[in-house]
Amino acid sequence: MNLEKIKRNAFVSCPFDLLKEQYTQRIVEEGINPEIGLNGNILDRYSMADYLQVASLLREAGLSCTIHAPFTDLSLGALDPEIRRVSLERLSTSVDLAALFKAKALICHTGFDSRHYLGLKDKWIDNAVDSLGRLLERVEKGTTPLALENVYELDPDIHQELFSRLESKMLGFCLDLGHQRVFSATRLDGWLDALGKRLVHLHLHDNNGKYDEHLAIGQGNLDFDSLFRWLQENQKRPLMTIEAHDEQAVIPSFVALGGLLERYGMD
Repeated sequence: MNLEKIKRNAFVSCPFDLLKEQYTQRIVEEGINPEIGLNGNILDRYSMADYLQVASLLREAGLSCTIHAPFTDLSLGALDPEIRRVSLERLSTSVDLAALFKAKALICHTGFDSRHYLGLKDKWIDNAVDSLGRLLERVEKGTTPLALENVYELDPDIHQELFSRLESKMLGFCLDLGHQRVFSATRLDGWLDALGKRLVHLHLHDNNGKYDEHLAIGQGNLDFDSLFRWLQENQKRPLMTIEAHDEQAVIPSFVALGGLLERYGMD
């Protein structure tokens, strides 16, 4: 197994504040491509000069990155127009930062939760289509595609509706296998059947089926083999981000990912 090759072809989740304050030198030394996490506090705390500094260091090291947009408290289809305005503002800033970093992808949550929008799904979708349409006008001026991740959605319906009403080639699907297992009422094959053609990104971490634990790949009981078998059969090679939240889980996840890639002829 060529660990360096695996590291070159995957990303590792890291919030921007930790990246800048603690991990820049280490990821440069180890050749790790980051998925840079943003949130409201980060956007308010750091200046454009801070982002430029880190982006320059990554480029000089020959590293690439993806960006994870803020998601806490945000909702693309929020019924409160002020919440929707702030959501769009935060996400628009993320689009601009993705362009600055020349990111390979920008990952966003929809912000939909059926428990919050019981009976209001259609209105939420209308609002989200409007928000995403505005966001895509910005995205399409650059080269970084936008990928919508599954989180609390019970089924693929929300994503399907958004994709059908927004035909942009810069809009794709990010499958989070851990979220699908813990939060969804739909089997993995149901998500892949519905959204596989739009699949551009994977978030990879493990859990034991009850909580969103973000463990190292192989430390829980998620069915990675079914996912990678589907990728092999459908000749799909999306971008992949390791999203284990413990620093000690990164190398074991790389090793486990390498085993999956070898097993399914994707290395």
